[in-house]
Amino acid sequence: MQPFTLDVFISKRFVSASITHRVTSKQVAVAGTNSNDIKAALRSKSDIPACLAIGRILADRSREADVYTAVYTPRERDKFEGKIRAVVQSLIDNGIDIKVYLN
Repeated sequence: MQPFTLDVFISKRFVSASITHRVTSKQVAVAGTNSNDIKAALRSKSDIPACLAIGRILADRSREADVYTAVYTPRERDKFEGKIRAVVQSLIDNGIDIKVYLN
């Protein structure tokens, strides 16, 4: 069992993602389109390019924290497609090993 989990939250206005340690519940890396440094670089804060940017930034921040693997389990209401899949695929493309468990 991997000690780190990926959490992705997508609303109509924002995209945010974090990698959390399961035992200590400490967030190791966080990225969201609501933060000032990311907000200025994006045209829209909730489209697919924004999701790809969040994945890239989260991958950089998690590598700085020496986290290279994580587990993602979608919530019951989430489908593993579209924007969520873009965030996860961007993390994988940028060197973070994500194991996806679908029910």
